[in-house]
Amino acid sequence: MVSSGWRRWSLILALVGIAGLVGCSSGGDTSVAPATSAPASQVQQAQPSSAADVATGLRKIDQLAKDIATSAGTDKTKAASLDSQIEPTWATIEDTVKQNDQNTYLTMEDNFAVLEKAADDGDAAAATKGSAAISSAVQAYLAKYSG
Repeated sequence: MVSSGWRRWSLILALVGIAGLVGCSSGGDTSVAPATSAPASQVQQAQPSSAADVATGLRKIDQLAKDIATSAGTDKTKAASLDSQIEPTWATIEDTVKQNDQNTYLTMEDNFAVLEKAADDGDAAAATKGSAAISSAVQAYLAKYSG
């Protein structure tokens, strides 16, 4: 025969367990609400650059790359300074280049990394290679999308 103390504790434990289950199941949704996108008026869309602006920017970048190739082996400070001028110019035109020609975009991005490393390392050969790749990409792009 079970003592009354045991029954009382069993009943208390059962009630606590049931209360806990009820609290968990009826306590509202604890899942994370899905993210909603901002209204179109709040999303800032990048305006495409004009063909003339892209052409001007690409020619400037091409010249900077050539200047980096010329100075990388002899003046790392100058080469690094020239390299730092690429990104501000590229930032104004890269979305348009990417939209128009994915291969040119990737070639430019890859060779910007080559030029940066070459400028930092004082590696004239690598800088020359990166500069030549950029020049080829610029010429090919401008042949398709003249400005």
